[in-house]
Amino acid sequence: MKTSSKLCLSVWFLCIFEWSDADFGRISLSIGMKGDLDDEQNLSVRAPCPPHTTCAPISSCPLLEDLMDFACFSSDKYFHRLNQLICNNVNGEDYVCCPSCDCGRVYQAGTEHCGQSMVRGVDYNGLGRHPWVARIGFTHKDTGNIRYACSGSIIAKRVVLTAAHCALAKPEGYKLSTVEVGEWDIGRKSDCNDFFCAPPTQAIKVENVIVHPGYEQKIFRHDIALIVLKDEIKFSVTAGPICLNDKPEIVINERATLVGWGKLSGQSNLVSRQQHLDVPLVPLENCERIFGESVPVNEGQLCAGGEEGKDACSGFGGAPLLLVRDGRHVQLGIVSFGAENCGSEGIPSVYTNVANYYRWIVDNSPS
Repeated sequence: MKTSSKLCLSVWFLCIFEWSDADFGRISLSIGMKGDLDDEQNLSVRAPCPPHTTCAPISSCPLLEDLMDFACFSSDKYFHRLNQLICNNVNGEDYVCCPSCDCGRVYQAGTEHCGQSMVRGVDYNGLGRHPWVARIGFTHKDTGNIRYACSGSIIAKRVVLTAAHCALAKPEGYKLSTVEVGEWDIGRKSDCNDFFCAPPTQAIKVENVIVHPGYEQKIFRHDIALIVLKDEIKFSVTAGPICLNDKPEIVINERATLVGWGKLSGQSNLVSRQQHLDVPLVPLENCERIFGESVPVNEGQLCAGGEEGKDACSGFGGAPLLLVRDGRHVQLGIVSFGAENCGSEGIPSVYTNVANYYRWIVDNSPS
């Protein structure tokens, strides 16, 4: 058999193997197909398709088209496996369970509800509203004390997105060690409201860090990193993945929400609860005018804020900037840097633009 045929065979075998183990009993045929049939007697139903597949003509399944080197199926064994994928037959043409490929998805199988909180309500910003926000901890080499100095966002069961300046930070005597998820009020042992109590927080050790290769510390260029965890996050009402923005266009003056822990403008003491702040998206030129002479600002960044008394100050590094689109929270930006006179009129802050790095995030996230 030719090398190309072996590759084709191995890829297709994996697809068949995974589907044959799927629970076929829970998915029914798409009712949208009924209108395509002139004669219902020509439809022979073999089995419903598993999740993330669609019953489609074999001629219109791109993955199968790519793999239809006949040498791939020269064995009766693999013909039998292919036959297991046939779901219908219409006017003499076989229909197969064709993968509905969501190749750009970062979050892992079983976490399809990214950006959706289990707790919903008009103007509700309490426990469980933003389960995707994580606290990034640094352990002191001598005392073992942990300081949570930055924030990040859950994008997969073992991956947290943050700013490179956070992932590489080395406060005196401290080193990146832990990510804590499921937290809301750091001042309480158990987080509860009038309706429910949250599961215990999860403190997970860091396995490694993937920093953008073009990161430049002095000018915050490519200020983005992935923190890979040693163990998987157990998703719950207070720990879940955020969706990532892949559309570079922004709407000027649309208001986005910043979520994290730290001090907001006007706060002299640390607030123990997770904090939220709505800020307007403003033209990138606003940030170029303020910071451009010392720190170049480019299309890989977003500019937001500039309202009196409304800005994230210390402790919000790496925190997510969010919008709601089609009923889901989507992460637009990552807190990168701002002015010392935090919260001054006309002084916005700079965020890493997630859409600009979407492909990099997908390509570098562990499978």
